[in-house]
Amino acid sequence: MTSSPAMAKRISREPDALATREVDRLVSKLLGEIKVPFGSLGTRVLTQLADLKRILSTDYLGVPALPQKPLLKELAQVVEKDIKQHIPTYGSLSDLGSPQLLGHLGKLFGPRKLELRAEAYRTGAGLSLRGFYCRAEVGDESKFVIFVNTAHHPGAVGATLGHELGHFIYGSLVGEKAAHTAFMEGAFANHLAEEDELFADSLVALAAYSPELIRKIGSVTHLKPGSSDVLFNSIKDAYDLIGPRYDLDLAKGKMAAAWRVRYLTSMAHFFKLRCALYKSAGV
Repeated sequence: MTSSPAMAKRISREPDALATREVDRLVSKLLGEIKVPFGSLGTRVLTQLADLKRILSTDYLGVPALPQKPLLKELAQVVEKDIKQHIPTYGSLSDLGSPQLLGHLGKLFGPRKLELRAEAYRTGAGLSLRGFYCRAEVGDESKFVIFVNTAHHPGAVGATLGHELGHFIYGSLVGEKAAHTAFMEGAFANHLAEEDELFADSLVALAAYSPELIRKIGSVTHLKPGSSDVLFNSIKDAYDLIGPRYDLDLAKGKMAAAWRVRYLTSMAHFFKLRCALYKSAGV
């Protein structure tokens, strides 16, 4: 028996339709968890939801820009042997800015002087700019400068710092891009297309979650039809773990809905990426 072209077309679309329904169901549950009412879904929130849906629906193991296993293993070694040993509390992303750690990494990947600048920035691009990394002339010296916007929640500031530090290490291991400037802003789904962005995000993911925690929570890299509850529970477990560390409560009414969704998207991205690192490289 042969199918008609119309039926074949309809069948070919079924997985997409199933995946869309599964993502919508998962998003609905997550919004309920952080108490974002559907009545607040203005333009800004809808824009953030599009990014969240892309993050939730993507199979992170199948992302072409995911760094190769040898590079990930080298990064994991840096996190374990260097970063972990030079911050007071492993797992606290805010400690990534300690002078001891920055000085150690500057020597390890030197001679490349590294300078951190952290301040609240609300003008111009405002909160949409979380931070950036660049080469700059500071006085008579050429330095690598990391800027983080401290106007954000401390948990987001820590993640931004880790991301930009990842760019510094990537440039050391792989090579700097000419006139390189890396900004942390906009949609996290855009990071899925660039190896250097995913490498930088991988530092945050590795610093936030140990292999033991990933095994305990459960390694989930993508959403299958009928599996939204599994991914929801894993993301909730990750949130229950990360939230208290940084006094991050996404259900608090004083935080704008758009930012609650954006921070949720960030957390889901780093968690799914960490699961992919565990599965693809065993780190």
